Amino acid sequence: MDDPRRQVSLSLAQHAVRLQTLLDRRIMVVLNAYGLSRGELDVLGALFERGSGGARPGELASRLLLTTGGLSNVLRRLHSDGLIEREVQTADARSKIIRLTGKGKTIAQETAVAATDAIGRALESVEISVLQSAAQDLHQVLTSLDEDGPVHRGPSDSGRDVS
Repeated sequence: MDDPRRQVSLSLAQHAVRLQTLLDRRIMVVLNAYGLSRGELDVLGALFERGSGGARPGELASRLLLTTGGLSNVLRRLHSDGLIEREVQTADARSKIIRLTGKGKTIAQETAVAATDAIGRALESVEISVLQSAAQDLHQVLTSLDEDGPVHRGPSDSGRDVS
């Protein structure tokens, strides 16, 4: 592999995967404490961001890059746990809006804070300037791939970032 672009691309991918693995270990502790899967955490976070308006299942699947079958399983579990409600739209009985229940809002907020704290503790030894530079650079990479929109959060949203 003599091509410098391929070498640096591989290096970036390896570093990104390693960082994701390290952070996922911390997040799994949070998920286990709340009895949630990663998909459930992502759905709760997405619904929390949408607010009282909720979201259609198709919107959630698209935003979270989940299959409709995978999303159906997550929604079924969250519904049975009393964390979401499904409202049938009167104009189209096939269409449903998914919203957080009061309990769901509480769990979404608690897990967001716990996950954010876990990530912060994992990265606390890294200089803030390095974190800022890495975040900006990765944002540019993802934007170039047209993939940053669904996951990007600004500093004012950090307490709500659960994805």
